[in-house]
Amino acid sequence: MPNGYGTITKLTGKRRKPYMARLACTYTSDGDRLTERRPVLGYYRTRAEALQALAEYNKSPYDIGNNATFADVYSEWIKTKKVGNKAMSGYTNAFGKCKDLHDIPIAELRLQHYQGIINRYTHQSATSMKCLLAVIRGVSQYALKYEIISKDYSEFIESEYAEAGNIHKPFTESEIAALWAQKQSALRDITLILLYSGFRVNELLKMKADNIDLDSLTFTGGSKTKAGKDRIVPIHSRIIPLVTEYKSGFPIRYSHYYALLRETGHIPHDTRHTFVSRLQSAGADHLCIQRLVGHASDNVTDNVYTHKDLDELRKTIEMLK
Repeated sequence: MPNGYGTITKLTGKRRKPYMARLACTYTSDGDRLTERRPVLGYYRTRAEALQALAEYNKSPYDIGNNATFADVYSEWIKTKKVGNKAMSGYTNAFGKCKDLHDIPIAELRLQHYQGIINRYTHQSATSMKCLLAVIRGVSQYALKYEIISKDYSEFIESEYAEAGNIHKPFTESEIAALWAQKQSALRDITLILLYSGFRVNELLKMKADNIDLDSLTFTGGSKTKAGKDRIVPIHSRIIPLVTEYKSGFPIRYSHYYALLRETGHIPHDTRHTFVSRLQSAGADHLCIQRLVGHASDNVTDNVYTHKDLDELRKTIEMLK
């Protein structure tokens, strides 16, 4: 067999599967010495079965074929990922979320297929969404690399997490002033509410009417972390009319809002980044900012609010002009 292909050994004794297939030898270093590893691929009834198993393991990506499904390409792509158990579990879970794509030839998949999967899970954590994006893009890029497809449609996926590698672009004071001067629209109104509340887009769009209290002028919402869930955020005085109008629900989907905001040169997370930056520039208390955006702190008791706490948070948020 070719060097690096693996080996087959017939074990002694009376065995139901006497042929052992082992992968090629690899070495790991602990800094002082090399440790040899020869992982066992499996045990087989005949030498032919063992050879077939090795052949499948060592199959070239070029052998997948142009009719390869999303699942076929994933099975080859995942072999290239040298990650720990936790990361591998994340990839496995993300692949499961793509079940609607599994049996479709990857050459037939288009942006709408990928975007549909992303849109279905936008309520999940940032970590889960980034992992889902990594799987979809990784599989598509792998297929492009080995000429199974001629175009990678995954690069056009729209998601705030697809921009994770980008530097956030805060809204300037002049941009915020221009928003206030604009004619009322869902894009303008939701952007202003986000800029004056610090919520993530999905936290706001999915907020129930019961969680908007116009008597106490507070939002109750949030997601992702223990500190972020069900946090109370005072409603800034400037956005009270906007919040009142949309109390029964926001008439826009995340994907539509994302597309509209991208046309302005921003991505959704820019609003949250701007919220924090403006409060910092105004000299707001660090712990109050953490509490408003749902960041954990050893000095903050999660989800327990006194009247004094709420007064402090309201004073903090009103520092935004």
